[in-house]
Amino acid sequence: MRRNFTNRNFKNRNLVGIKYSLVGLLGLVLQTSACGAALLGASIAVTPQAVACPCETYNKKPEELDKKAEEISGSVMRDGISYTKSSQYKKDFARCMASARKACLDYLKEHPGADNMAVVSDIDETILDNRDYYKTTDKFVWKDFVKWVRLAKAPPLKPSADFLKWARSKGFAVFLVTGRMEELKAPTIKNLVRANVAYDGIYFRNQGDRRSAIEIKTAVRKQIEDLGFTIVVNMGDQMSDMVGGHAIDCEKLPNKLYVID
Repeated sequence: MRRNFTNRNFKNRNLVGIKYSLVGLLGLVLQTSACGAALLGASIAVTPQAVACPCETYNKKPEELDKKAEEISGSVMRDGISYTKSSQYKKDFARCMASARKACLDYLKEHPGADNMAVVSDIDETILDNRDYYKTTDKFVWKDFVKWVRLAKAPPLKPSADFLKWARSKGFAVFLVTGRMEELKAPTIKNLVRANVAYDGIYFRNQGDRRSAIEIKTAVRKQIEDLGFTIVVNMGDQMSDMVGGHAIDCEKLPNKLYVID
């Protein structure tokens, strides 16, 4: 069943009413494409994939976001956490980060002297690691997750945090786009400071907006473009982070803990 994390409103560049579907072994059957893994028309399979693709590949909502998710069980959640400790997870994550660096270097080579370049990144399970929360429960409870967020002690995911630091050193602005509500802004910023994650802009969400993550995150990326930036890399752990355009390269990181539509 789908688990609705409290819906919130997007206003004045704040992010996003989202639904979390905590699923275990939910993923995508990947079709072959020029980038090696086109996700158009994908169907339910057993492993959420890490995929590096031109963002134009993600030009419609994937089918699995319309499926009814399976009821989460403690064993499935534990399997998802175990996956993050596997060599395959580390390889998948590292491959995406290498691809993101290449996309940035290719852009710099093809556009010498370019400015107003940007990287857009999700936060949860993309640059901050919430496994310590998931290890404590067999069932996701929003209010308990909020308590966890307020502790501001999620460790960074080093490969992605290192990439953002590297990208800023190469002249790319870093914008963080999160589904966390505005009232969690202070602990989120505190956590990012503790994790030594630097950024140039951050987008939260307010109450009341029931649009999908795809709609909201697409709107945020368009706003960033309207500021004059070219989004060279857009990265996140969810398909809903990818769909909607307004970026050149998309890096879908692996996640077996939940799906956001």
